[in-house]
Amino acid sequence: MDRNYINIATTGLSLKVLDELKTLIRKLISNEYSINWVNISNSHIDLLLINENFFDSDNIQNILQKKKCPYLKITKTPSQNGYQLNERTLHLPLEKVESLLDWLQINLISYLNQKKTVVVSNLSNEPLLIDDKFIRNLHSLEHAKLYLFDDKGTLAIIDNRTQMAWLEPSRQQTQTNQSFDFTFAKTSDFTKVSRKKNYYLQDWLWNLIWHSKNFGNLATEDRYFKIDHWPQPYQKEYRKVSLQLSACFIQGAKITDVANQLNLSIDDVLRFVTACLMANNGKFTSANKCAYTPNSYLENSNTDNHFFRNFIGKIRRRFGL
Repeated sequence: MDRNYINIATTGLSLKVLDELKTLIRKLISNEYSINWVNISNSHIDLLLINENFFDSDNIQNILQKKKCPYLKITKTPSQNGYQLNERTLHLPLEKVESLLDWLQINLISYLNQKKTVVVSNLSNEPLLIDDKFIRNLHSLEHAKLYLFDDKGTLAIIDNRTQMAWLEPSRQQTQTNQSFDFTFAKTSDFTKVSRKKNYYLQDWLWNLIWHSKNFGNLATEDRYFKIDHWPQPYQKEYRKVSLQLSACFIQGAKITDVANQLNLSIDDVLRFVTACLMANNGKFTSANKCAYTPNSYLENSNTDNHFFRNFIGKIRRRFGL
């Protein structure tokens, strides 16, 4: 399916200001549009954000003359007339977003509609094959720094050797789909992510896929699966179910047995397994290597229920959940 893409280039902005603008603009522009943060040398630019101090340079003037695209001058100098967005100058920090929202609608969205321009991502329209080889390459130590993206743009840059991830600021709490892909990270790609905070790679990937309900399952319900360590959900409401699933799969278990034992939908259990596979935190195994045995009396036995609750309670206290 074709999508609308908006290519936004920046020049002369600090990382702090850039992070602020990325988050703000992503919130203001409809999700109908995917945002690509591109280099100023890109052949297709829909919006240019410029440090006001650089605006009069010959290079910037030549680019504006050639591209003829909307632009905003960015400054931290207070406006003399009190307007935070005055013609083509945006004064930060922005206290009220309505003026920027209106400007984007009139000068950017309408501009795109008038030109009937659909900026197509360089991603292939063919569905990507996510399989064991894909996952091995994603986590290969030989592929030290990788650039992760999907059909909505940048997700993160990851470092397999340090197990760190740096995220695109507007997609810190996000999801993805089977357009998820990666390539070797270039120096210019680091301008697309924030390095103010890093995330533990395995936990971040698990949370990304766990929240991606439309992500194609890599698991089938009749298989046996074992995790290597306990996933750490970022959101509290998922910690209980993750803890219950982890308590079963840390021993190695059949997927359908776990779903039945915990009275969970098979889709939720498959999503858990898929997230663990993508995060490189587990593998399929054989039945004879699994120690988990479903208790057929668990639902009817007060004693067994009490034991199971105590077991989960001890684990939760141990991990501070």
